[in-house]
Amino acid sequence: MQYYIYQHRALDTNNIFYIGKGKDKRHSDKNKRGRYWKYYVAKHGFISEIIKNNLNEELAFFAEMECIDVYKKRGILLVNATNGGEGCSGYSMSHSEEQKRKWSIMRKGVQSPRKGVKLTDETKEKIRIARTGKPLSNLHCEAISKSLLGNKHTAKLTDDEIRFVRANKGIMTHIELGNKFNVHKNTIHKIWRGERYKGVI
Repeated sequence: MQYYIYQHRALDTNNIFYIGKGKDKRHSDKNKRGRYWKYYVAKHGFISEIIKNNLNEELAFFAEMECIDVYKKRGILLVNATNGGEGCSGYSMSHSEEQKRKWSIMRKGVQSPRKGVKLTDETKEKIRIARTGKPLSNLHCEAISKSLLGNKHTAKLTDDEIRFVRANKGIMTHIELGNKFNVHKNTIHKIWRGERYKGVI
């Protein structure tokens, strides 16, 4: 069974507020959520987005912890009650005691001893990078890119707004135009480079 990492955005503000892991339809399910999640969703609503899929269960647990850590360091406010690696993926509760012990060790952080725990080479590499303070992994970069640079749920520009963006290249900055139309500054750059909204003349 393949697992994934997902995030929730506020329906009214589009702000990211939750990171999770799961399988099947867990990302869009309202059941078995914490009270802070429920309070937030009752006020703002939510949109679910899968940001990384096709993961095995062990990597999904570790990737969730990585993603939460990166988002918090980037100043993104999350309602997650823990730093990840908690509970079960989806609805299955039939995990072995050995698997539970592995997750328990993983939740304690990269400095914790892992004697007797068999980790994959990919997981070992991620721990090594975390310990040495080297640049973000590809998983980090992909998750941040998809969450911050926009996707199918972010604001869409009208044809007139797109023409306005093109006409004001060199007059207004990409940041000013992004703020004006409530889109990420990279969206403005992509319009200027002809990578987005090619059909608008």
